[in-house]
Amino acid sequence: MTITSGFFNSVNHDRTYDAEQISSIFDGIIKDGVYESIGDAFMVTPNSDLNDSIIVGTGRAWFDHTWTLNDAQFSLTLDEPNTLYGRIDYVVIDVNREQDVRANTLKIVRGTMSDNPQEPVLINTDRHKQYPIAKIDVPAGASRKISASDITYLVGTEKCPLVTGVLEALNITNYFKQYDAEFNE
Repeated sequence: MTITSGFFNSVNHDRTYDAEQISSIFDGIIKDGVYESIGDAFMVTPNSDLNDSIIVGTGRAWFDHTWTLNDAQFSLTLDEPNTLYGRIDYVVIDVNREQDVRANTLKIVRGTMSDNPQEPVLINTDRHKQYPIAKIDVPAGASRKISASDITYLVGTEKCPLVTGVLEALNITNYFKQYDAEFNE
């Protein structure tokens, strides 16, 4: 289809719209990313009560024509560290538009243990994508607690943009008056 339009009242169910069509009206107005001005912008911090737990702060994001809202501190538990090898985990906004899921969530993507740990590969398909909001270096040693220095906040990077505002309208009537006056002269 090359031209679509909407929204019109349905008469005998002749107009049906899906969520993606409704969300598409924001294209060009809302950019994909985490919103700077809402909550804590998903800031990730260590949980002071538990060794292998982190807290994701409040925030709102818009990715792939869907929104994610976290309106309270959200706790995630990391897998236990290995006694010999470290790893790198990501905290992600998981946008899953697969038919059997259709939900966004916050989750941890676990890296592979190694003496030279690499960042995990995130899902990036048409229907399922992951946007990293933090990288966590999980050091070797079962008794070591995750600290703030182990967490790298990734909101505001190419992988997870920070949205600072929406587009603003501009009234150019006065400009046209000026151009008309110049043209007439």
